[in-house]
Amino acid sequence: MIDPKVFALITAICFGLNPVTLKIGFSRGGRPDTGMIIGLIVAVPLYLVLLPLAGGPHLELITPPALVGFILGGLFGTGIGRRWLYIAIDRIGASPATAIKNSAPVISALLAAILLSEPVTPLRWAAIVAIVAGVVLVTWKPAQGARRWLDVGVLAAIGAAVTYGIRPLFLKFGLDAADLPLTSAIIGAIAALAYALLVGDRSGLRTIHREPAFGLFLLSGVLQAIGFLALNVGLSGGIVSTVYPVTASAPLFAILFTAILLRGKESLNWQIALGAVAVVAGVIAL
Repeated sequence: MIDPKVFALITAICFGLNPVTLKIGFSRGGRPDTGMIIGLIVAVPLYLVLLPLAGGPHLELITPPALVGFILGGLFGTGIGRRWLYIAIDRIGASPATAIKNSAPVISALLAAILLSEPVTPLRWAAIVAIVAGVVLVTWKPAQGARRWLDVGVLAAIGAAVTYGIRPLFLKFGLDAADLPLTSAIIGAIAALAYALLVGDRSGLRTIHREPAFGLFLLSGVLQAIGFLALNVGLSGGIVSTVYPVTASAPLFAILFTAILLRGKESLNWQIALGAVAVVAGVIAL
């Protein structure tokens, strides 16, 4: 049996490359709302094609708690969180947005402590401090002072961290009720697509194939779909506190892919790199 951490690593790689792909698309005139809709439209048929490998959707095994968990997991992560992350990538760049978003396990840990009475040890407090310090390093620009925190991109990235932090708790709740990772991914993607169509800009849907970044958004959708499915498979075979932190190494992959694919288009400095490392180290310790 494949170790759940392997699937978590696949998630980290996909989620590290995806924001760089999106940033290239946005630089070519693509819009966040359009990118999200295209990505979700790709995800649903991709999951459906994979269904025979899982023996079908197994709808008879889906209980009401499982359905609620699958829907809310998709809505908070693939829907609300992804939309805010796309806005953040467009505004402040792939590496900073990914680093801030991947502070999400702080939210997961705090909620687990409050709702599940899990103890917060001194090591966990130190990890939380490291993550917060990393986020500050990634976002802080002395010339802008506190105004930097009021930037729409920074606020969107923080919002994405909150919603992505809530997501694994819903997913684990649903998967404990019905161990159906692929079905969970399909239901979550449909819920997220409904949300995107409801709140997003639908004015260009008829000419969506002429979107200047159409191909890049298709690739982004595939990366998101594979990453999210790998996360579901990992969570179905492991515990949240073991699997989810591995996915938080995504900022390191984002920095690597930024250096390779966005050279000259997005600036990387010691502050962003150190902040990303602090976030990843804190999440691993958490």
